[in-house]
Amino acid sequence: MSIRHYVLLATDGSISLPKDEVLCTTNREDVYIFGFTGGLLEVDGVKIKGNEYLDYTDKDNWDTILKKKGEATIPSPIIWGEVGDHIYITLINIGMERRDDLKDFHTVHMHGAHVATQLDGFPESSFGVPMWEKTDTAPPKATYFFHPEDPGTLMYHCHVEASEHVQMGMYGALVIYPSMESLAKNGITKCNKCGHWRLNGEEQYDIPKTATNRNFAYNNIHSYFDKEYVMLLSDIDSEWHKSVSIKNNPDPFNAINFKPDFWLINGRAFPDTLRPHPLSVGSDPNLTQINYESYVHVKTNEKFLLRMINMGYQVVPWHIHGWHFMVVGKDSHLSPFLVFGKECKHLNHQLTEMGFTNTIGSGETYDLIITADDKRSLYRKYIVKGQDGFDSFCKQLSEIDPAAIFDIPEEPVNCANPQLIDLINYIQICNQPYGDPNNQFFPQFYPMHNHDDYKVTNNGKYPGGQLTMIQIDAPDKPM
Repeated sequence: MSIRHYVLLATDGSISLPKDEVLCTTNREDVYIFGFTGGLLEVDGVKIKGNEYLDYTDKDNWDTILKKKGEATIPSPIIWGEVGDHIYITLINIGMERRDDLKDFHTVHMHGAHVATQLDGFPESSFGVPMWEKTDTAPPKATYFFHPEDPGTLMYHCHVEASEHVQMGMYGALVIYPSMESLAKNGITKCNKCGHWRLNGEEQYDIPKTATNRNFAYNNIHSYFDKEYVMLLSDIDSEWHKSVSIKNNPDPFNAINFKPDFWLINGRAFPDTLRPHPLSVGSDPNLTQINYESYVHVKTNEKFLLRMINMGYQVVPWHIHGWHFMVVGKDSHLSPFLVFGKECKHLNHQLTEMGFTNTIGSGETYDLIITADDKRSLYRKYIVKGQDGFDSFCKQLSEIDPAAIFDIPEEPVNCANPQLIDLINYIQICNQPYGDPNNQFFPQFYPMHNHDDYKVTNNGKYPGGQLTMIQIDAPDKPM
């Protein structure tokens, strides 16, 4: 059990959204937002390097904290812990930079965390945190407490005038991992000497020795994953945001006229979803495994977890190309089809637990695991040599106008250094030397997106919106 102390600073800011489909486009729209900044201050009394300024008990930090006014982000910092931890979240309302006339209270509601009502963050039944106006004295603040009893994917958001504050961007991911103790209570242990994972004493050789409790989504052996990605989905009505940005607006926006024109993954719209996320920084293990990267990059045969969170106001039919996913949990509850009998066998019930489109309502979360199965035995012969009287796909591709063949980034794109952008297309892949069985096949690229396809636009410009890519590299072991 650890004591984790987060500090969130409520303020305003802006995000820059692409208005076309061009990678690294300069044709952009700045959208005014509310949100939180800050993050993890300390774990078990040890401060996180770079976040020491969040220690509001030290008067010398007050100026630095107040200078964060106007630096809100979408999404807000990820909050995570393990089963049994004591998670404390201190909220300081530092006020708005652009709307300095706005004196709104704010709260932190841990959506799905069934805490005592005093700590629920619903102001109509508890309280709100007022703005820090007397800056020569200690800030008014509230510290919320969460004692997670179960693992899973949740979210948090401000619940003051939630219709507006959530739309404006006051939300983030809340993730709870199993602890070694909670895994052990469910028969999952790790041998201290040999390093192997065991289920009820039986060694599980398919789980690497390097795995930790943070490689399980739930207290279940079938929830193991190699890599994880948060996919926090939301939507933006830019007219609503413009209306809120105007002081003393004589004609404020009516929420019933909500009509989004941008759809976001982790606060960004395609093609920005192919770029590294600015919140993914640092080397501390408390900050690095989980982040808001939206470009999924794994190897063949790896298992990856998608933590789907819908903070938008519309239902999202999330469609994934390439493979069918396994639903391992919903709303931080383990799928019943992963537990069958004392041995925790995997009940094979594909109709219920498998799929290629996951319908996610507002306020819902799903945990999806995908195994990047090797497709070479099924498709490489046709692609490289041809079969059944048909020319190879590579030969056919060589006869297609190159202008019709798209370039795809092989890594998240750093637009700050355009000379380093590495793009590839399938002509280049087909031109790889033939001898290596990995060549002329890898990397593979698969999209995942909102299947209300008009939401795969930026204000109507396709492609955009809730769309990103999965890159699959060659496996570690030869074919």
